Amino acid sequence: MSTKKPALFIDRDGTINRDCPYCHDTSQIDIYMDAVSLIRDYRKRGYLIIVITNQSGLGRHYFSIQDLEAFNEELNRRLKELGAQFDYLYYCPHIPEDNCDCRKPKDGMIRRAVQDHGIDLDSSVLAGDRDDIEGELARKLGLKFIHFRRV
Repeated sequence: MSTKKPALFIDRDGTINRDCPYCHDTSQIDIYMDAVSLIRDYRKRGYLIIVITNQSGLGRHYFSIQDLEAFNEELNRRLKELGAQFDYLYYCPHIPEDNCDCRKPKDGMIRRAVQDHGIDLDSSVLAGDRDDIEGELARKLGLKFIHFRRV
């Protein structure tokens, strides 16, 4: 019997939280309730909730790692109040020109999470607001994609 758990991989900016862009100050937290409902639903079904987020603002020196960590901690605190906290968060600090393996739509963050937490990738799901980023990543990995279309 496998002890691996499936995961809901979910984008942060534009999916859980309004896209600022370069969100880094806790005053910019504005949570979408449809994402809260999705997280709650998958948590009840036994999925790990893992945020995967491109954060090129770090590489561009728009904000510090401390700013990012404070934002993520406060976001998770507020989500927890709504019964929708995440278990883990992975971020890519690179700018597109760095050509790293972690910047979505590349799969480095998901591969690291799978390795770190023994995730059942075949049963996992990816949610995001960008078909050209999260959708492309989901198709590469053969994951179900939940598309949040934001105006």
